[in-house]
Amino acid sequence: MNIRRPLALSVLAIVFGCEGHQAPTAPTARSVPYDPSEVLSDGAHGGNPDFFFLPPLVPLPLNNPNFELGKFNNTLGPSIRIEICKLNPEYNASNVQVLPLPHTQCVTDNPVKTFPAGTVQLVNLPLSQMGWWTAYHLPPDGFYYVLWDTRQSNLDVNSYYRIKVFVDGNAIPMGFADVDPMANIWQWKSALTGQVIQLVNGWLLPIPFRIENGALCGGANSCTSTTVTNFDPSGSQTVTVDGGAGAIAGAKFPNGWLPAGGPQSVVVTISSVNTGPSDPATGTQTNPCHTGLNLQQFDECFKFTTTPTLLPQTNGKQFAIPVTVAVCYVLQGTGDPREKFAEMYASGPSEPPHALPDVSDVGILGAGARDCSTTPVIGSTNSNPLARLATTGWRRLKGGLHQLFGVKTAYAVDGGLGGLLDGFSNVGVALTGQISRSSVFGKKLGYGEVRPSLVSITGTQAHTTEGPTLGIKNVPVTFTVLPGGGGLNLTQNVGTATQMTVMTNQTGFAEISWTMPSVPGIYTLTATAPAFGGPITFADTVRGARLMLSMQTGASYQIVVPPPAVSNWASSSPAVDVSPTGLVTAIVGGENINGGNAATLASSVAGVEAHSVLVNSFAFDRYLRETTLVWNPVNGATSYDVVTDFGNGCAGGTGNCTSWTNNPAGTTTTSGTTFTFGFVGAQPGRWHVVAKDALGNVLSTSAFVYFGYNI
Repeated sequence: MNIRRPLALSVLAIVFGCEGHQAPTAPTARSVPYDPSEVLSDGAHGGNPDFFFLPPLVPLPLNNPNFELGKFNNTLGPSIRIEICKLNPEYNASNVQVLPLPHTQCVTDNPVKTFPAGTVQLVNLPLSQMGWWTAYHLPPDGFYYVLWDTRQSNLDVNSYYRIKVFVDGNAIPMGFADVDPMANIWQWKSALTGQVIQLVNGWLLPIPFRIENGALCGGANSCTSTTVTNFDPSGSQTVTVDGGAGAIAGAKFPNGWLPAGGPQSVVVTISSVNTGPSDPATGTQTNPCHTGLNLQQFDECFKFTTTPTLLPQTNGKQFAIPVTVAVCYVLQGTGDPREKFAEMYASGPSEPPHALPDVSDVGILGAGARDCSTTPVIGSTNSNPLARLATTGWRRLKGGLHQLFGVKTAYAVDGGLGGLLDGFSNVGVALTGQISRSSVFGKKLGYGEVRPSLVSITGTQAHTTEGPTLGIKNVPVTFTVLPGGGGLNLTQNVGTATQMTVMTNQTGFAEISWTMPSVPGIYTLTATAPAFGGPITFADTVRGARLMLSMQTGASYQIVVPPPAVSNWASSSPAVDVSPTGLVTAIVGGENINGGNAATLASSVAGVEAHSVLVNSFAFDRYLRETTLVWNPVNGATSYDVVTDFGNGCAGGTGNCTSWTNNPAGTTTTSGTTFTFGFVGAQPGRWHVVAKDALGNVLSTSAFVYFGYNI
């Protein structure tokens, strides 16, 4: 752009990269640039895509896809600093001075000129006011600038100078431009355009630039940056990130939040964290918001930072007064049973994940955006006329300071998902739950037995209207056994799987059936879930076949067990005899109502307990209470009616009961002298048999034989 100002203005040349050669100056020649990015870094020249130098330094980048009208950030002025330094010379192999490179360093002296934070000028709506910029048609939604009085800087016409624009407190500039003073301080060349531009009042070099929303966001899809001070007449300042349907994240800063002795004005940036593909059904994120937090986590996740970074105080906290933060939550308003157990969590590189004290988000999140909706509300408009110039599809954010307003939160629990922070970090929602064991066994089981294993997930949130022990539905619980440790199934049938995932039911329970392996030993089943308190471990001992025998005096029974084969059996009591091969004889049966004639029969394999049998005991301990009854044959009998009862109101360890009830299975008829059935509960039982001949005539009725279960 080549625009002449009134005659009172002198001519300044700034050259930024054109073909041709600059005249040599002693002691060496200086070449023209061959790569504009070596002398200029902004959104149009390979630098920060949301920072642009403007005319008269460079042409207006209207056709650059990064340049978007309606995205100018006018809140950073108090935090912008500009430094202009003299650069060390660069020479090529022929000792010819060439243009500076991006890594070219400034000389070690102080900058030749510094515009400290607070001195950069803001022009909002330049079309509505006259100034030196009027002739340059600068962006209508605003820009920043300084005027450099070059007479005060004692410049060297044989050197290059670098203009660097910083957010105060950040050591990395948002952009830089290299300039070249020529024969005197009223003539300049820039290494990019070679166009002639004008000084202001003959010696003031204008340095205009534009910062768009996103300049401090590192490519985040949703972001805002704004200057926040330590005092506001309203008592607080609020920064929000707009998602199209309202604020989806934000923070409220009370007066006095910045510690004394440190900066009293900082730039706050709130930017979305890319958690990758996320699944709200399972509460998983590819890149979790909070690394190492074993809880279900949900979008959105936002990073809260200050520039400069605030140093911890002696108490370890960055802030003098806690700041309220809030982010949206994808389960909000869905009716999902997990919704009300969400809590705000924070974490950082050296900050383990932790729950935040629960406060209201009133005045921070948008009423229509608490579910992270990014669809504009029907009928709503943006009150900023410049923002309506933005490119269609703009989503990366306007934001800024707003007075608090009384929007009632829509959260189902209390004031919403607000939290108190005493230092900035990642902030996102997690589902707080506690996993606990609900079935306790620890019993010795037989080969192939199937036992249920039950856990529960309860909420541990501290919201004002919900208790901390409610079960949570739809939380995945993964049950795992090691290879050889048995099998899993969702039903009471024999299972073969070594790992299965079960979703908690509406009361927060998850159950699996565990089939015991066929080798004696101690085996474990673990249950894990995205909840505190895990993993849960179930441990049970498998000791081979475990038989419960209830026998008449004099009756015999041959033990038949699965492998491993055994050849040595032993009895704990002379009341019951057992041969080495497993032939059992009840020397004294179980007819005594008070017991006392029980025996434990045990076998071993290589010294390790294998199969076992309890005989005539009131402490039967096999679940699911499979009981084998054995009686003596009766001469002439062709059938036996087996009658079983269970006791009520019984004295411990005996068959002395106030009443007896017939077993639900009723009376069973068999032609053999054994009968196996499942007993009803952890209580005493009794039985007798009625022997009948072929015509159905009763030959005899035996005495009752007693037993009992403790499980």
